[in-house]
This record gives sequence, C-alpha cells and structure tokens, in this order.
Amino acid sequence: MAFRNLTWSLSFFQLVALVATLFHLFIGIVDAHGYVMAPASRSYACSQGTAKDCGAIQYEPQSVEAPKGLPFNRNGDVHLCSAGLSQFSELDRQGAKVWPTSKASDVHSFTWKFTAQHSTTDFKYFITKANWDATKTQGLTASDFESTPFLTIPMNGKSPPVTMKHDLQKNMPSRSGYHVVYAVWTIDNTANAFYQCVDLDFGGKSSDGSTAPSTSSSSASRNSSSSASTGTAASDSGSSAPANSGSSSGANSSASNQSHKAHTAKLTACRMKRRQAPSGSLLAARGDYRRQKLQLQRKRQI
Repeated sequence: MAFRNLTWSLSFFQLVALVATLFHLFIGIVDAHGYVMAPASRSYACSQGTAKDCGAIQYEPQSVEAPKGLPFNRNGDVHLCSAGLSQFSELDRQGAKVWPTSKASDVHSFTWKFTAQHSTTDFKYFITKANWDATKTQGLTASDFESTPFLTIPMNGKSPPVTMKHDLQKNMPSRSGYHVVYAVWTIDNTANAFYQCVDLDFGGKSSDGSTAPSTSSSSASRNSSSSASTGTAASDSGSSAPANSGSSSGANSSASNQSHKAHTAKLTACRMKRRQAPSGSLLAARGDYRRQKLQLQRKRQI
C-alpha cells in the first residue's frame, strides 16, 4: 500500500513538473514577439483583414522570428518577408496589387507593437533601391535593397515598451512608385531577430514605368465615404426636380431604398462576424501552443 502511494505521489509530482515546463515554454514563445503596426506591415495587414490569402500569419502577425543576419549576412533570397519560415510563405508573394500600400508622404515614423518587453540590440530599416524591379512576381532578394539602412535605432540591450514609435531622423529616401521597407528588430540575448515587410506608395511611376499597387484600405474607405456623400447629394438634388419628372424620381427613390437596405444588412452581417470571431491574440496563442505540443511529441518519438 505504501509503495502504491509512493508511486502515485511520484506520478503526481512528475505531472506537475511537466505542466510547469509546458507553461514556461508556452509563455516564452508568446511573450517575446512583435510587429510593425504603423504603417501597416504585411503581417499586420493580414491580421486586420486588409490583405487577402495570408495563411497562418493572419493569426500570429508577431511570429516572424528567425536567426539573425537578414537581409545581407545570410542567404534568405525570395524568402525575406517570411524570414524563411515555410508556415508564413504567403508573405513572400510579390506583384501588382498583391499587397495594400501606405502613402509614403504620410509616413513620419514606424510604430512597433510588442506582446512583451525583450532585451534589444537595435532596430534597422532598409528600403528597396530606386531602380529595383517593382513588377517582379518572385520574392524579394538582398540585391533589391540598399545595403545601408536609412534608419537605425540603437537600444544597447534595453527592452522596448509595449508599443514603440521610431521617428524618422530625416525624410524618407527619395523614391517614386512602389517600394518596400524591410524592418529588422534584433534581439540582444538570443540568436534571433524579427522581420517585417512594409509596402509603400511614393506616388508617380516606378523606375521601370509601372504604377504603384492599390493604396491601403483606409484610403479605399475614404473613397467609399466620398462616393456615399456624392450619392446622397445627387439624391437630394433629384428630390428637388420639377413635378413632371415624378415617375422617374419615384423609381430612383425605390432603388435608393433597396440599396440602403442591402447596405444595412451587409453592415449587420459584418458586425455579427466580428463578434463571433475570436481575437487575433487568442488565435496566435493557440497556434503557438499547438506547434509546441507537436514538437514535444516528436522529441518523445525520437
């Protein structure tokens, strides 16, 4: 009986130790991540739904972590935006209208969002060369970027706050058309760094003659609001038309009512969908936990 109780006690303590280890690993995975939220990076745009066909990154935009050295000190060609992580390969897509862009003229700083503070070496920002091929459909390569960062923020081992804004120390490099900024957050006490790609529209045409991809969803939203205002003004103008056009006015009013009802129904459906959808941070935590669990299972099999 005593032996049986001893065995049970050992099993219980082993279980507690295993749970504690898993919890520590889980927290270690989740708490040291981050992403560029303004201007929106590809990862952040995916998490907000303004970029499409994103795959797993939409649930964990903070997780583009890989060994240090990109974009120049180790080979990551055509996989720079995903940092070579196959689960985030969708980030390496290139081509016109693949990614929403932010207007470069509106960019005066870069803002990072961190899930927790972490000892940091520095932040560096690289930009594509003035004559890069903006029409390419393969992933970005080191040769696409200037070798010298246009902005460096030294941290000397300090940890950033939950959010950190890096003001431009001078104007953005002179460019025209579509360009990409490669942001690197280098961790001080590990062998890894975090990588983010930010798509910008400098206006005009690129050096190859192509125009920049479509602008960000915020611009599209403003255009939609403008169109809605124009439509309302046109409706008001129509209501003040002479009486002999009454039948036409009635038809227009009916069509306007139907359009308004359809728009209201669509907004309601979107609100319901947002209420039902779990938060991005929760989904990210679940994804990290599942990957850690699979890794532990594989180690046991070995």
